[in-house]
Amino acid sequence: MGRLTIADIAARAGVSKTTVSRVLNDRAEGVGAATRARIRAILDQTGFQPSAMARGLATGSSRSVGLIVPDVANPFDPLLISGAERTLNEAGYSLLLCNTGSDPAKQGECIRLLIDKRVDGVILDSVGLQAEAQVRLLEREGVPVVLLDCRIGRRAQRHGVFLDNRHGVRLAMEFLFRRPNRRLVFISGPPDASQSVERRESVEALAREWGLDGDRLTTLEGDFTIERGCRLMSEAIRGRGGRRPPPFNAVFAANDMMALGALKALRQAGVSVPGEVEVIGYDDIPFARLLDPPLSTVAQPTREMGAASAELLLRLIAGEKPRPKTVVMKPRLVLRGTTLGAAPDAEASQSDSYQGANHAEL
Repeated sequence: MGRLTIADIAARAGVSKTTVSRVLNDRAEGVGAATRARIRAILDQTGFQPSAMARGLATGSSRSVGLIVPDVANPFDPLLISGAERTLNEAGYSLLLCNTGSDPAKQGECIRLLIDKRVDGVILDSVGLQAEAQVRLLEREGVPVVLLDCRIGRRAQRHGVFLDNRHGVRLAMEFLFRRPNRRLVFISGPPDASQSVERRESVEALAREWGLDGDRLTTLEGDFTIERGCRLMSEAIRGRGGRRPPPFNAVFAANDMMALGALKALRQAGVSVPGEVEVIGYDDIPFARLLDPPLSTVAQPTREMGAASAELLLRLIAGEKPRPKTVVMKPRLVLRGTTLGAAPDAEASQSDSYQGANHAEL
């Protein structure tokens, strides 16, 4: 026997398909109590489950949301996903996850797929700075969009949840430059990721503000991977022919994965961390606290960002017009074993006296 349809249920109950549809969608109009009870009994006896696509066509809602992320292999993305999924599930929505592999073309394919699936909305953690056309396609199709920590056009132009990257960079830089004679290597992320661009621009802005020359700040272009972080750090160590000490005494990586790679290279070269070189990452992925020594890092409220993006999207789906359009969350600096002079998991503060002493040394 094939799969039951609404027509089959209607024939058994002696009613129209419209009447069965009203019962399935809990619409009270036009259906008497006795008829409703009879249809419910048949539904229970047969275990009938309407297809999601058919129900979506009938109600105008698929009760599903698409989430597009660049790299599920990065431990950062699952934290965003879990925060969004929990909030959506509590509201009765399913999550359709798309992994782009940091490929802008694959991202375009994901967007077209989600449109075909008739999702009620999309949360986009975008790759590439040229995703404007892809977002406009969703908007033309009437699909609500929330940007998740990615900048496409002007930030205030669209709804989104963002991290205050400028604040996070300042926390790390001020801590590292609390000591005189600091020589820092900054490992940036890929140039086509807006988070990476914001962090690099913030480092460069502080360098100008503090008058740092090329001897005190070296910027290397990474790609958010462990392998690239390790290779760049190995090359930086060899910059003085491998002689000790290394030509720098601090490393700041634009994400934790590259910081892990940098730590690997420093360990292989016999460089003491934090004795000779202090290291700070960015994100606070779960692995950060499990390392030996545990990684100091700029911690993002990752699950909270995922949840906030889902909450914002649900309001858009409900027809609301949230104001302001954007939610900006602040990171915090978590100091662990790869930096000197702080208790494990201590949270650095930004007091006026701390800033004043910091700038005075520069």
